[in-house]
Amino acid sequence: MWLIDVLGRIKLAGIMFFSILLIGTIGFAYLGDWQWLNAFYMTTLTLTTIGFYEVIDLSSSPMGRLFTVFVAFSGVGIFTYFISNVAALFIEGDVRRSFYRRKMEKKISKMSDHYIVCGLGRVGTTIADELAITKREVVLADINPDCFEYLPEELMEIPKLSGDCTDEDFLERLSIQKARGIFICTREDNTNLVICLTARQMSNSIKIVARSKDIHLTNKLKRAGADNIISPNHIGGIRMMSEMMHPSVTSFLDDMTRNTSVSMRIEEIKVGEKYSGKCISDLGLDKYQNTLLLAVREDGAYDYIPIADRELKKGSQLIVMTTPENRQSIEEKIG
Repeated sequence: MWLIDVLGRIKLAGIMFFSILLIGTIGFAYLGDWQWLNAFYMTTLTLTTIGFYEVIDLSSSPMGRLFTVFVAFSGVGIFTYFISNVAALFIEGDVRRSFYRRKMEKKISKMSDHYIVCGLGRVGTTIADELAITKREVVLADINPDCFEYLPEELMEIPKLSGDCTDEDFLERLSIQKARGIFICTREDNTNLVICLTARQMSNSIKIVARSKDIHLTNKLKRAGADNIISPNHIGGIRMMSEMMHPSVTSFLDDMTRNTSVSMRIEEIKVGEKYSGKCISDLGLDKYQNTLLLAVREDGAYDYIPIADRELKKGSQLIVMTTPENRQSIEEKIG
């Protein structure tokens, strides 16, 4: 990492500088009858190139003058190295951040049908991780640029920008008009409300899922344009109850999402024009390993465990248990 590398070089330069200061002080003390204060003063004058006068007389000591030359060249070189790295910490850091931001903005401007995550606390990071695992394009945004440094390694390559998500110009740079959905999960409910309102004004088609600590703000967020509102506290309570009453069910769902050998998810896949009027058997889902059709949703109603000759139409939604890779393949086939 660039910052760690620069700080490491500054630390090395500091150690080298104090080492030459110590060597110089001991050397001049030896040459000046162990006058420690004068030796330290002489070393300081030499290292800083001030050079008022020789507080330790070296006119009759050729070895002393050679030692002074050694201290001067070493000290000036090390001090220059130290200053150059301190300057790089500020100047090069600004240049790198500016270049990185332009690079990210250019990359994001080319994205479409992606998801935006506003707020990278524990909730936002969990959402981003799940989107990455299920191989969906995502853009990360947070007002605090430092939070990007603490993201898990698997999220480091995902496009990200720091800025105020309540600002229309910033949402524009996140390509909100071309996005499929936005997750609003900052720590403040009022901020989430403003982001929700701004996002809905900028895009009528985008799906908005907002976080709310206060479940009583649900109606306000709905009126602001949110499609769904999630209260982590409420969901947490339901999960605790499920652990007590239905431990096998929750264990099954946890294993399905956390299994490292086979990453299973319950996915929603929309039927396109190509398969409108055809039967479920025509989809060929039995050819996909680890894939199970659970239900078909049409006009807000679910048909659970549908029969093979059930007719589909454009816009039908298949509720499928499958892997992220199979989901992508099925979407490309029937979407």
